[in-house]
Amino acid sequence: MRKKITVYWPLALIVPLAAIAWIHAWNTAEQQMPLAADQFTAELARAVSYGLVGSEGKAPVKAMRTVAPLPQSNTI
Repeated sequence: MRKKITVYWPLALIVPLAAIAWIHAWNTAEQQMPLAADQFTAELARAVSYGLVGSEGKAPVKAMRTVAPLPQSNTI
């Protein structure tokens, strides 16, 4: 009996973990639905306004300059 336990304990751990992983992957795949037309056009308009999509000669996005810190006020 002792020999059977030492042989099969990895299987007793791997099978349930594999089943849980498969169920998780199946549920995640079902949740990835295509965007509706209004969501798609909003995302496309946002990408164009950021300069990520558009004319080839234009630089995609410029880095922002550093922002100066606000002056601290002593009033409470």
